Amino acid sequence: MANPTSRLSIPHSHRCFLSSPPRYRLKPSSSPKKWPWLSSALRQVNYDPQILMRKAHAATSSVGSATVIIAMLEKNGTLKIANVGDCGLRVLRKGQVIFSTPPQEHYFDCPYQLSSEIIGQTYLDAMVCTIELMEGDTIVMGSDGLFDNVFDHEIVSTTSRFKDAVEAAKALADLARDNSMDVSFDSPYSIEARSRGFDVPLWKKILGRKLTGGKPDDITVIVGQVISSLNDKKTEEALLKQKDLS
Repeated sequence: MANPTSRLSIPHSHRCFLSSPPRYRLKPSSSPKKWPWLSSALRQVNYDPQILMRKAHAATSSVGSATVIIAMLEKNGTLKIANVGDCGLRVLRKGQVIFSTPPQEHYFDCPYQLSSEIIGQTYLDAMVCTIELMEGDTIVMGSDGLFDNVFDHEIVSTTSRFKDAVEAAKALADLARDNSMDVSFDSPYSIEARSRGFDVPLWKKILGRKLTGGKPDDITVIVGQVISSLNDKKTEEALLKQKDLS
């Protein structure tokens, strides 16, 4: 990852529970019809993100290391998450972040990673959790390039401006990129860095300065909206009926 000059304020996580059990699906930023292999792959791993992580890691031939997060939404509204490193996931409900994944680090700015080498973490080191979702919830997943440069309240305000998940994801990625290049922005990364003891030299502190700035890094953003399969079917039937009338 990047050098420790500017880092994410560590989030907390908790569980919330779904009171009603209708069937749900995720409305992602691109159509699942483009992935005909997906349903079969999920069945092969028994809808377990940790098993999928193990299989994906074993099948990877690229040299290097990477953080990884996997989330699977079941039809009953249960979201299963497996995470290694400092990628993150937020669940937004009614204008608030009601769930967030904490990062896994060896020390500041050195996250857990899956590696092509023998040393390093494995799927067994993944933080595994579940959360019960409701219709209308928004899921935001991203690399640390998002969460190091965008505060949770900015994620909420940005996504609330868009009904379309694609547009929301693009807006968040653009905001993260702009903040990462702003040397005067007091980012989540710079705030965390100061809390870990990284700051400007003493003489600059005497002048009233402090460590600020975003964190230039890779930025990946995925936004999904939870919708009811029943409502989705009704919408599809209405559109077909409308098409027949035209």
